[in-house]
Amino acid sequence: MDALTLNRQVEGLAASHQRLLSTLDPIEGQGLTDEMVRRPSRLPNWTVGHVLTHLARHADSFTRLTMAAENAAPGSFDPVDQYPGGVEIRNADIEAGATRGARDQMVDLRRSIYELEGAWVVARRAWFGRGRLLAGFEVPISELPLRRWREVEVHIGDLGLDELGCDGPDSWSAEYVRHDLTVMAMQWRARGPMGMTELPTLVLRLDPAYRLAWLLGRFDVEGVASAGMIA
Repeated sequence: MDALTLNRQVEGLAASHQRLLSTLDPIEGQGLTDEMVRRPSRLPNWTVGHVLTHLARHADSFTRLTMAAENAAPGSFDPVDQYPGGVEIRNADIEAGATRGARDQMVDLRRSIYELEGAWVVARRAWFGRGRLLAGFEVPISELPLRRWREVEVHIGDLGLDELGCDGPDSWSAEYVRHDLTVMAMQWRARGPMGMTELPTLVLRLDPAYRLAWLLGRFDVEGVASAGMIA
C-alpha cells in the first residue's frame, strides 16, 4: 500500500473516532445514557453496551497486532493472534463489559482509541509486518487502518441510537463511504473473469451508503442475493 493511501485512511479513521466520542460522550450534554447502553442494538442479541465494548476490545486487538509487529525480532515472520484465546475469550470479554454504565463505557472506549492511535504514531517497522485476524487469515499491518475505519463506521450505524444520529448506513460519513465503496466494489469485480463482474442493476440504483451496506452484508435488496463477501 502506498503511503498516501495509508495516510488518508488513518486520517479518515481519526475523524470517525472523534465523531464517535464527541457524539456519545456524556460530558458533552446530549450524549450516551445508562438507559441507552441497555437498549437492543441493530445486531441480534447485542445491546448498545455490547457494541461499544466490542469497539473498545477491537481497538485493543489492533494495538496488540501493531506493537507485536513493531517489536518482532528482525526477520521474524510469526504474526500474533488478534485475540489471545480466540473467539471464546473475545466473546466473554464483550459480555463482561456490556453491562457497564455510560461513563465507564466511554472511559474505556476513549482509552482504547487513543492507545491504538498512539501505537500507530510510534510504529515504524510494524507497517511492513503482518498479523493474524480472528478469522484465521493473515493481513499486512498496513491494512488495519481501513479495517478499523470500516469497523467504527459500520458499528456507529449498528448502535441504533437514532436520536444521536447513530442508526444504519445513513450514519456513515461521506468520506468513509466514498473510500470503502471504491475498495469493496473493486473486490466485487475481481471475483469474476477478468475482473469485470458488475454490481447488480438494483444495487447500482441505491444511494452510495446503501450500495456499500449491501456489499458489507448490512442491507438486503429484494430480488438480489447477498453479496457474500468477507471484508
